[in-house]
Amino acid sequence: MTPFILAIDIGTTSTKGLAVTPSGAVLVSYSKGYPTHYPKPGFAEQDPEIIFQTVVEVIQTTSLKAGNSKSLLGVSFSCAMHSIMAVDNLGKPLTQLIIWADMRSTLQADALKLKPESNLIYHQSGTPIHPMSPLCKLVWMKEEQPELFSSTHKFISIKEYIFFKLFGEYKVDYSIASATGLFDTNNLVWSSEALREAGVNSTKLSQPVSPYFQFKSLQPELAVKLGVQSNTPFVIGASDGCLANLGSGAMDEGDMSITIGTSGAVRMVSGKYKKDEQQRIFNYRLDEHVFIVGGATNNGAVLLSWFAENIEKVKHDAKAFDVDAFSITDTEGLIFLPYVLGERAPIYDAYAKGVFFGVGIHHKKAHFKRAILEGICFEIQSIAQAVEESVGPVKHVIASGGFTKSDLWVQLMADVLGKTVEVDSRSDASAMGAAIMGFKALDLTYTPPLDKKPKIFIPNETSHQRYLKAFELFRSLYRNLKTDFPKLKDL
Repeated sequence: MTPFILAIDIGTTSTKGLAVTPSGAVLVSYSKGYPTHYPKPGFAEQDPEIIFQTVVEVIQTTSLKAGNSKSLLGVSFSCAMHSIMAVDNLGKPLTQLIIWADMRSTLQADALKLKPESNLIYHQSGTPIHPMSPLCKLVWMKEEQPELFSSTHKFISIKEYIFFKLFGEYKVDYSIASATGLFDTNNLVWSSEALREAGVNSTKLSQPVSPYFQFKSLQPELAVKLGVQSNTPFVIGASDGCLANLGSGAMDEGDMSITIGTSGAVRMVSGKYKKDEQQRIFNYRLDEHVFIVGGATNNGAVLLSWFAENIEKVKHDAKAFDVDAFSITDTEGLIFLPYVLGERAPIYDAYAKGVFFGVGIHHKKAHFKRAILEGICFEIQSIAQAVEESVGPVKHVIASGGFTKSDLWVQLMADVLGKTVEVDSRSDASAMGAAIMGFKALDLTYTPPLDKKPKIFIPNETSHQRYLKAFELFRSLYRNLKTDFPKLKDL
């Protein structure tokens, strides 16, 4: 049987498993989804036990389909960032999993930004102060649920919960820790200043470890349940955003990775922390030696399903959306601010809302759909400019994520950026990154396949010039509306 590493990517909407050989071939791909609940306006939660059971199923099913468990070299993990939950001294959940999209701590984030300590916390942690951040969510819990807060044994992410359930240890990799707002990314320890603001000490958090750290003491009954050998090494891995760079091959100086899936992100690699006095970008850790510098948007392909299901009142079909949006070549003056879920980079404004501007009697459904795609691309362009200003000139743009299934959307992205965009032939960038990290952790040789060439999308200069004008209007619209967005909450 062919030896393989099992890469597990715990995402926002699903968990995916890839069985990857040392030559980079994907033997099996399997995924299973789970729901997000919105119990109150601004809340976004998931059931941690459902996610754990999903991870168990994905490990079991993927490894079984790939071959004999003796061919399994190890299991390596990627995971979504910014989640947090409270557990008791037995590791049982006291709360649901609060995910990155949860905006309940908006007031706490606003208050923290006004404190003199906020600048130090941002530059230490590399995480912009925003309601997405576990730091701000802890402050909310401290203020709104003081009894629960004081009685909590540990505050952990979904990845830490899964590893505790499997191995009975509270560990967190440097990569996930670096996205909490609580971690000193330069010294690889919890930040005393951030902990003070959160009202916790380091004993309430997991022990930070290298992304190459291995668990090797899987309980026999769990090994049987997972369908793996009890001595199979489990590599803790890193965050999905950082691993997307590794998995898509965007690891050289000047490489810019653009990912659009449910949400979106722009990232570049750096050997050191990159300061941004405007606090528009993040500095997360891939490992002890590499920073991933970038920014994320809340509003990616989730807007396509939002429009289909809530405006059109139909089940979202990506291909049908594509056909409608590109049945026209111009929105004819329609601009969309894509802030339906508030926004992270580069504006970090939880109050921002979605806006269709310039609606005329001549506009049809297709115009609105195309405006949504253009609005997402304009937001990516805003982030890309901030990242490039901080890190340096962009030489290559490498695209990944669900949007790469649409050649027309990728071409639109190239036209907006005015840069050539490459779509790497390797799918599932975060999971592939986890596999590559797993091979390195286990001191195994990994040789990426060379037989597939990337798709190349060259920008149309005429289209780019038109989008430059629309982009300037896009940016000025937000600036003009910024002070009005908070007033909406009083209506």
